[in-house]
Amino acid sequence: MNFFNEYALLVAVALPVVVIVGLQVFLFVAGERGTGLIPGLARYPSIEIRAAVETAPHEVLSATATVATAVESSNDEEERLAA
Repeated sequence: MNFFNEYALLVAVALPVVVIVGLQVFLFVAGERGTGLIPGLARYPSIEIRAAVETAPHEVLSATATVATAVESSNDEEERLAA
């Protein structure tokens, strides 16, 4: 029984690793590059942060809300029946 417990733990830990490596190999053979299932030694792509970005001007239409909101409970009929 001790033999079974030791190897069951080994299988439980190794099986997910084997599956992920198998998926990575399959994707590599199929032509996918940079899928990221297993971190590689390649450098991360750099992003230019200081580039000038044009944005549309923000216009404030009104400082106060122009739409009247009325709160109506969703169970009006039940409230009337309960009263």
